[in-house]
Amino acid sequence: MDTRKVQITGKSTYVVTLPKKWAVSSKLEAGSHISIFYQEDGSLLLKPPGVKSSKKKKKIKFNKELDHLIRDLVGVYIIGDHQTIEIIGENISSEATREIKDLCHRLVGLEMVENDEKKIVIKNFLDTEDFTISKGLKRMSSLVYLMLDELATAFEENDKELCKHVITRDDDLDRMFLLVSKQHVERLNLKKPSKHDKLSLVESFYYRLAANEIERVGDHISKIALHFSYISLPQDVLESLVDLCRECQSIFMDSTEALRESNSDLANDVLGREDQFNKKLISAAQLPTDESIELIIDSFSRIKDYASNIAESAIDLSQL
Repeated sequence: MDTRKVQITGKSTYVVTLPKKWAVSSKLEAGSHISIFYQEDGSLLLKPPGVKSSKKKKKIKFNKELDHLIRDLVGVYIIGDHQTIEIIGENISSEATREIKDLCHRLVGLEMVENDEKKIVIKNFLDTEDFTISKGLKRMSSLVYLMLDELATAFEENDKELCKHVITRDDDLDRMFLLVSKQHVERLNLKKPSKHDKLSLVESFYYRLAANEIERVGDHISKIALHFSYISLPQDVLESLVDLCRECQSIFMDSTEALRESNSDLANDVLGREDQFNKKLISAAQLPTDESIELIIDSFSRIKDYASNIAESAIDLSQL
């Protein structure tokens, strides 16, 4: 660490000299302009002119299993800031091309612009400047609310077709989760400050944790819908499941609101409703039915657990 003594010239000008080694390596000259970024901890980030931005093109060799390549692409999407991704290989099959194109549709902003047997070119058209983690979390919460609402309606009307809409929404939720994850990584990059995202690093961390819980909630709603589409249940069981679904919806939305508002009172209210909800789960599980509903009961229990985790995060944030 290097230290410098602050000097004052005139009545209001504070002057600090720069380390010579850094100035020379940065090729600074008299009259050079240095960019100054204010960090949330009160420190300053100095950026000399001519500093190269992060690598804008990423090349990936297609010499592995397709599943491995897909995971690599998701990782590049979340971690990287590349405008172009090139996949290089020999005899890239049409099946692999279709899989990669489908992945691009599931990753906001990516589009396949060129492909042949030896190369696939993917462009990133995503402008993340106006999209914030807060907006992403709110969108994810809205999607889960709609999924639970449609699931309750499917139980009420014994509508198996509606289950398909519930499952489809889970794909949208996954897309939003990956985008929030990408935004969180960018938020951690202090060299790339956002003009629109006002979250602190601590808040960003907790929002990313909550996004993970919300994504899991969506998975369990989709699992319930899929299981229900294959079984037949009596009316009294359906009514009990509707009650559980509406209660889950209320608990979940209160937990996410508590997080956004850092409201510890509302978060504690959510946690205080756990025992009553567990009693409803036990009652529903004991209803006589020819079909097994253990998977449905377990998924509702897990949804409640994830909502409780979000509420606990809200309590943590309220201490800031």
